[in-house]
Amino acid sequence: MQIEKVLKPEQWVVTMSTHISYEYLPKYIGNAFAELSAYLQKNDAQLVGTPFISYLNLDENGQSKDELQHVEIGFPVERLLPSTHKFQAYQQEAYHAVRTVYIGDYDVLTDSYQELLKAIKEINGIFAQRSYEYFLTDTSVPLDQQETMIELAYLPKDREHAE
Repeated sequence: MQIEKVLKPEQWVVTMSTHISYEYLPKYIGNAFAELSAYLQKNDAQLVGTPFISYLNLDENGQSKDELQHVEIGFPVERLLPSTHKFQAYQQEAYHAVRTVYIGDYDVLTDSYQELLKAIKEINGIFAQRSYEYFLTDTSVPLDQQETMIELAYLPKDREHAE
């Protein structure tokens, strides 16, 4: 598994978030992607990167702290859009992350998370308890060939590892 350190720049995003049981997550993701796409079209906005799913309530082992997943589905956009009750628009802060690309069934990402957590410890970082997953392939690709980029955000403990 190839792991790289990255510094993600700040970017404008529009998102939807919820607390949801894992079993209902795939349907929610599909609906959220469709609703976010319609919201971009309505506001004449452009997608400027890969849509993401962020898990916000992770413990130090990369597992959900609660029975319900706290997820944010987001689209990077070229400018700030209006926020509504359903859609939150804001400038996402820059962050440090370790990332890898996983190829296979989306339901089996546990080993990748563990390797990324290990990499954070090796660079003397502190897991920020937030992950990002980017689907690099669409549903037309068979499950065992799906490509998912996984990023785990971390806080550098010292300046030496901050770059």
